[in-house]
Amino acid sequence: MSDQNPFGAPPAQPYGPPPAQPYGAAPQQYGAVPPQGGPVPPGYAYGHPQPVPPAKSRRTLWIVLGCVAGALLLGGGTLGWFLWDLASRTGTHKVVLPQTFQGVERDDDNPTARTLQSGLADVYSSGSNAWKPTAVAGVYPDQEHGTGVIVAGGYGKVVMPESELRKFLEGFESSGKAQGTTFGPRRTFDPGPLGGYLTCETMKAPEETDSVCVWADNSSVVMVLSGGPDVEPDLDRAAAATRELRAAAEVAK
Repeated sequence: MSDQNPFGAPPAQPYGPPPAQPYGAAPQQYGAVPPQGGPVPPGYAYGHPQPVPPAKSRRTLWIVLGCVAGALLLGGGTLGWFLWDLASRTGTHKVVLPQTFQGVERDDDNPTARTLQSGLADVYSSGSNAWKPTAVAGVYPDQEHGTGVIVAGGYGKVVMPESELRKFLEGFESSGKAQGTTFGPRRTFDPGPLGGYLTCETMKAPEETDSVCVWADNSSVVMVLSGGPDVEPDLDRAAAATRELRAAAEVAK
């Protein structure tokens, strides 16, 4: 998977191209998802160092991170709009990402994973809700095939999962479109035995087209982005992979 500007379209602040550094190197700082309009920490990278041309070194990753930030900042933080427990069916599960997924190890030291985790945690904890969602983020980089999976979201008591899924995708798309990224039509899929909702679409960035799936139920709202520069997206396969990951990650409390 290549890379892209993480926090939305550049306003007057220096959101521009990241400074030159090796592909996959640790960023100069790890910050939380900034407030709307705030500056973005430079130097985010995906994966481990590998021989990738400089022109593709961070482009798609920065857009992905920007889309996630846009999804959270929409309306004061989409996933931060969780409500109090109004029914016993909410908040019954938690999300614990597996150590391996489809034969690929989760890379907890990956700068993208750490940035997403700390950023999501800060956004969730800064809301005015009486309780705070628990952030979940992870990266599964498949170095052998040049692909990867990025997971980001949260779990807690979700009263209106379908609405939360829609808001997440609206914010995700809005941020991406501001950077010249386009999105394919949304498709709904069978969410699997855990129920809830599952929606997928394609995200066409300048250097690659990835698959984006989001599941939502009364316990969690989680995005699974997968792909790579030389991979043709297949939403049916992406939805199946998302169900597989969800089955392994979403467990009863």
